[in-house]
Amino acid sequence: MKKTVPFLALLLLLSCGRGPTRDGVTGVILFTFDTTRADRFGCYGHVEAVTPGVDRLALDGIQFEACISQVPTTLASHTTILSSLHPRSSGVPRNGFEVPARVVTVAQIFRNHGFRTAAVIGAYPLHSRFGLSRGFDLYDEDLDDTPFGGEVERKADKVAARAVEWLRGVGDEPFFLWVHFFDSHWPYNPPEPYLSFRRVPKGDFDPESLDDLFALRFHRRAQTPADLAYMAAAHDGEVAFADRELREVLDALPASRRNSVLIAVTADHGESLGEHNYYYDHGHFLWDNEIRVPLVLNSPKLIRKPLVVREPVRLLDIAPTLLDAAGIRPPSRFEGKSLLGVLDGGIEARSSVSEASKPWDLEVSDEWQNRYKAKSVRDERWKFVVFPITGQKALYDLDADPGETKNVYGDHPGEVKRLEAILTDWMRETDPGFQMGDLTTDDDVRRKLEALQYVR
Repeated sequence: MKKTVPFLALLLLLSCGRGPTRDGVTGVILFTFDTTRADRFGCYGHVEAVTPGVDRLALDGIQFEACISQVPTTLASHTTILSSLHPRSSGVPRNGFEVPARVVTVAQIFRNHGFRTAAVIGAYPLHSRFGLSRGFDLYDEDLDDTPFGGEVERKADKVAARAVEWLRGVGDEPFFLWVHFFDSHWPYNPPEPYLSFRRVPKGDFDPESLDDLFALRFHRRAQTPADLAYMAAAHDGEVAFADRELREVLDALPASRRNSVLIAVTADHGESLGEHNYYYDHGHFLWDNEIRVPLVLNSPKLIRKPLVVREPVRLLDIAPTLLDAAGIRPPSRFEGKSLLGVLDGGIEARSSVSEASKPWDLEVSDEWQNRYKAKSVRDERWKFVVFPITGQKALYDLDADPGETKNVYGDHPGEVKRLEAILTDWMRETDPGFQMGDLTTDDDVRRKLEALQYVR
């Protein structure tokens, strides 16, 4: 084993040279909001949002209107963010899987180019036992007890405090820092004043009761308008609280370094807040409220004027963008492409393929874990979705119907043929066969994931 480490480092250095033209930044901070769709931020049009930190970054930076997640679950999506590989390529289709050693992350590449690296995570699905800690000098996962189980998550203020502590010790060295806020994941219980700042009264539904949640999800009780309003406000409170802690981290950045740092803000996936009769969950479907996430880039050194980019981009594109910003050529194994082309006039059109992560109970031992799960392909206007378990197919015109309420599959055969061909080719080319590495067979892993409502 000892002989393979320098050999891997050599391969990384050979495959990722310095870019020939871009004058790179010397620091990168990546913020990921867990379970937070784009339209919960003010800069994306939510008039009741209290997110001045992200909004201010967007105002002076680049805001991507349609960044699409490749999978709506925490570990798989963060693996995509850090490795620029689709889950079928990384071998991580959902939570509880081990990231294979062959998967090279952006942290490993940064470290092999002399950057100090650190990650501060907010929840157990990203625990180091699953493999994303590779490449980080510090991988802080000191999680707290919760009412539903031990050591599974921690609040954004504790995450930010550890990130600030590390950031203040960086000095003038180049660095890559990843900060993960888990707060907006269910249960929604932000601290005051973020729980009651919208002054929405609590209804009969207990937002922290598993019994109430399951009764709602399995349609044993109805959700009232008052319940919906309260839960949306509580979720927004979690986002607002994390936004405040984002500002705490940025305030710790020395003024002398601010101009040379790239700040990236995104989310791993979104959350359904009752749309399509799907409540406070994610993973089963591919509606835009589950896969359209924020993506904001801010860097005084690179971005001379603010931009709003309407062309769809992907979480796959984040890792190559971060490396490109630092003057490091992304490796050819990356499946995404840098987004910094928008600084030079534009980026090429790219379609986004996504695959659901649930239901897990349809998996069998000799088939690929996502065989029966929903799949979609999306461009700027159209979205084509297939549901293998039922055989249903759907086409949505996102310009005319952004809420995806009307299936126009039978009205546009040309678009169906075009998008279905993209999806069919992708499925054929990427089928990995049965994927090993499922750690949910371990009782401790299952218990802690179940505490966060990642259940089979």
